[in-house]
Amino acid sequence: MHCIIKRIAVKNNEFVIKLYVADREYKVSLKRDEGDEESLMRKGTRRLKQYMTEYRNHFAKSTEERDLLAMVAIQLAIDVVDLEEQIVSLEKRNDTRPFTQKILQLTEKLDHYLADK
Repeated sequence: MHCIIKRIAVKNNEFVIKLYVADREYKVSLKRDEGDEESLMRKGTRRLKQYMTEYRNHFAKSTEERDLLAMVAIQLAIDVVDLEEQIVSLEKRNDTRPFTQKILQLTEKLDHYLADK
């Protein structure tokens, strides 16, 4: 199993990398000023290779690359959904709107009380 990235060409504000996965080559154009994108691509490729190795070791060595890629795709989809749910949970915990509304209500009551005195 092959999971490699090679930078092959640079044009103006773009460069092209070759991504090799399961004996197939994929060319990807990236903008030079988006350097994090290449880093993410490299990290993603390493993660793909890691998952492929784990699944290959867990299941029969004779498992086809296509089946391993399908299992990895499912695993990555689960990871994304899990992260999305964690983000939603954090946003709910950090939602201060109910407290802000209550403070505004109490402030308004206090203002009316003080205005009457």
